[in-house]
Amino acid sequence: MQIQTEIIRGILIITCIDSRLDAAVAQPFYQKIQSHIDKGHQHIVIDLSNVKFVDSTGLGALVRCLKVLGTQQGQLALYGVGELVHSLLIMTRLDTIFSQATTKNEAIDLLLFNKKRFAAQAAGGFRKSRLAELKMESGDDEIQEIASGERRRHQRISHKQIVDGDIVIYCTNTRTGKRSTAIVLNISPGGLLLVSPTKYDVGDECIVAGSVGRNFRFKELVLVRQVFEGKYGLEFMKAAPETTRFLHQLTGAVAMKKDQVVT
Repeated sequence: MQIQTEIIRGILIITCIDSRLDAAVAQPFYQKIQSHIDKGHQHIVIDLSNVKFVDSTGLGALVRCLKVLGTQQGQLALYGVGELVHSLLIMTRLDTIFSQATTKNEAIDLLLFNKKRFAAQAAGGFRKSRLAELKMESGDDEIQEIASGERRRHQRISHKQIVDGDIVIYCTNTRTGKRSTAIVLNISPGGLLLVSPTKYDVGDECIVAGSVGRNFRFKELVLVRQVFEGKYGLEFMKAAPETTRFLHQLTGAVAMKKDQVVT
């Protein structure tokens, strides 16, 4: 991971140049930031504007940096966080731990404000008890080619067309028994596309459980059909009639609303 550094108003700005923060670069990335911390930089802003993909190991490196700064009454803020990375932060509940800003100046102002306000506190702007609970996966996050020959038979609708917030579900790998959270990007009667910090392989079978809105809950067996940069295409395996019927009604309602002409 290549980085660039600058100091503005006493705050160290670290800009990530590469587009991926994954297992291949997570350790060198952490070591570079650790070296700056060792030099006395306790208030750091990390610019993730160029980063399009982060796996669980990359998130773990950021958590380690935050922990080190916390022991030294320091602070860490992120800005330029993209949609995919933001989704991963929400799934792992790291969005409640990391300070985030939309611009560099906003991030700097945030750290300067906190520096003055919490100068006497040893917590460093984060909750140690929450960080201690976090368990990040390690290992490579290889990109698998999208399975060929598969044709989409159902209209998929984005989660943004259904609810205002994210649709968070639980996904249990039937082979390993591991349970994790994921965010649904779109859904159809045939399956769903989700993003998850946990690695799945094409051919894995999982049990997904969650709810759409307030009234509909589902628990279905799915097969991983597609894998690409933390996004997984899942196909329902003999979905319950209630699930199929609801999703047909949902996609139909969304299509009708989209094509409706008001005169």
